[in-house]
Amino acid sequence: MPTRDRIRNLFRKNKRKRLQSEYAPDTSDDTQDKSNEDASKKENNVEILPPTPEEGEMPTYFHVGLLAKMCLVHGYTIGRWKLQSTSKTEQDFYLSSFGEGYPTLNSVYGGLEAYKEQGIFHGSLAWLSDGDWLSDLGARGNGLGGIWSAVLKSVVSTSEGCDYQCKLKCGFERRPGKVELYVPIYKEPLLMGYILVEPADHILLGYRTVFNVQDKDFIMNAFCAGYNNDSTEVGLKLENFETVRGSIFQRIGEKWALALKANLYGNVTPKSITVGGQYEWEPGTLLKAKVRGDTRLGFIFQRKIREDIEVLFHVGFEGNDPINGKHKFGTSWYFNL
Repeated sequence: MPTRDRIRNLFRKNKRKRLQSEYAPDTSDDTQDKSNEDASKKENNVEILPPTPEEGEMPTYFHVGLLAKMCLVHGYTIGRWKLQSTSKTEQDFYLSSFGEGYPTLNSVYGGLEAYKEQGIFHGSLAWLSDGDWLSDLGARGNGLGGIWSAVLKSVVSTSEGCDYQCKLKCGFERRPGKVELYVPIYKEPLLMGYILVEPADHILLGYRTVFNVQDKDFIMNAFCAGYNNDSTEVGLKLENFETVRGSIFQRIGEKWALALKANLYGNVTPKSITVGGQYEWEPGTLLKAKVRGDTRLGFIFQRKIREDIEVLFHVGFEGNDPINGKHKFGTSWYFNL
């Protein structure tokens, strides 16, 4: 049965977001804050925050540096408001919905999704307010000493006529290795995937690629190395043999933590560094703050009201001109009932 974290990520299958949220360069901190709708959506698209692995699962390529991203990225890139709700029937049938405002109530983006599991099989159907219909038909089980999965992902876009896209996501994991591959089937030009190995406890090494089948050209080649023992996390990524990014997350005692995320070398525009920290006021309540190299400041209050209800408030402003500079604020509510 899907975890709450997995349900909360169901809507990341938007056809505009799927490539960016899973296979674009990890540039969450590089995008400068802007007040228009397109810029806000662009920031959300590159927030690569995968769900927590289920018990017994290996992490993915995108879990490298996750603690630093949760401290320095999560919550800072949302629009003016966001609501997300998930409910489950007695027959283990899940219904989810979400809505987001960029930056006003008149600029709304949202969707609905139904999800069902039956044995090793699962299926979902989603409608998005931009005119897209998305469906997943998949299976997952044990074999060859590991865990295998296969999902047929389809998108029907009705915003401009009727357009259909389809690809197959397949994966296999058996410690110490894991591989996931996206194979284009119809009108999906990109072959994408990654390989991840865990050569020792707390250490991850990985490689990912994106290949344009139509142009016969590699769009992305990237390597990663990560260390995480829950109190200390270090991540390093080399993208296209020209860009190096790094992150550090360090817990200090039971309540405090510090984090740093930076572009260390390469053809990166704009070059950036972000530092910040968090304080666990009480279990389920976090206060977070960060400052970027361009003096942009951000603050977040994150509260889990109940096990199934979470709220988040954020505010941001220019540190060198807090009165007349650009301001940003918003709120998010998550209901998983």
